[in-house]
Amino acid sequence: MILSSLAAPLTAAKADDLIISDNGLTAGYATLAWPNVEGKSFVLEENVSGNWRPVYDGPDRATTLSGRADGDFTFRLKADGQLVGDPMSFTVAHHPLSRAWAFFAVGAAMFVALVGVLLRGSRKPIPQISPTNAEQ
Repeated sequence: MILSSLAAPLTAAKADDLIISDNGLTAGYATLAWPNVEGKSFVLEENVSGNWRPVYDGPDRATTLSGRADGDFTFRLKADGQLVGDPMSFTVAHHPLSRAWAFFAVGAAMFVALVGVLLRGSRKPIPQISPTNAEQ
């Protein structure tokens, strides 16, 4: 449900078109799926400099494309050798490097604080129970 709501603004897909079923566009990956397309063999092609090149060929109804740099990407699907629907485009826009460094800094500060608390707690003397206090 959540993934479909994320994919909806990215594509105006019809029931038989390509859809983004796993949106990791800020991390450089996306899973393209074609769950309602009839056929036994599928070829997913990417438009690279005006030429269509296959990126998937087989019977599965989805494939994950990873390692994508920032930019626009366009794909089309063939089922049993015939084009299906319209080409689909999406844009990969990674998180900015400043955000990654900020997350790293917060994590490092939390790690240092946790180690400090653990070391301080382990150095406190353990109260001893004397025999006279135990009898009372």
